[in-house]
Amino acid sequence: MMKEQEKMIARLYCKLRRELHTYAARYCPDEAEDIVHQAFLNGYNKIVEERNEAEQRSYLYSTVKNLCLNFIRNSRPVYMDALPDLMTEFIVVDTHDYMYELIHRLPSRERRILELSIQGYDTKEIAKQTGMEYNTVRHYKKEAYTKIREALKNEI
Repeated sequence: MMKEQEKMIARLYCKLRRELHTYAARYCPDEAEDIVHQAFLNGYNKIVEERNEAEQRSYLYSTVKNLCLNFIRNSRPVYMDALPDLMTEFIVVDTHDYMYELIHRLPSRERRILELSIQGYDTKEIAKQTGMEYNTVRHYKKEAYTKIREALKNEI
């Protein structure tokens, strides 16, 4: 039963996190992501109890606003113990989205080759599918990975 609840919370997180982040950023731009994570963690039991998505959404918006106000008042959010599996799920989703954001910044050929590579195609298959030479595909792949590595390095 616990795993089903965690999956439900993770699905709800995927669906609502962007809009909740935008909402939180109106109050606390630098802390918005942490506040959204904490809203899900603090409200885990309450979210599971709610009967429908509209009630869950309403509860989460209220929680995000209250955490923002607490942060503003106390200069830090009120944290509760995190559920390790759920927190890991949040991190995985955020990392996945960030990586795809970096990929979408690439030039179209590099992006296409990297997308095919992520789908499991090897360099020979990508060359055949795109009509490019094997070494050209290798070059674009290398350039794409270099740009992503550089963006990640700058992020850190």
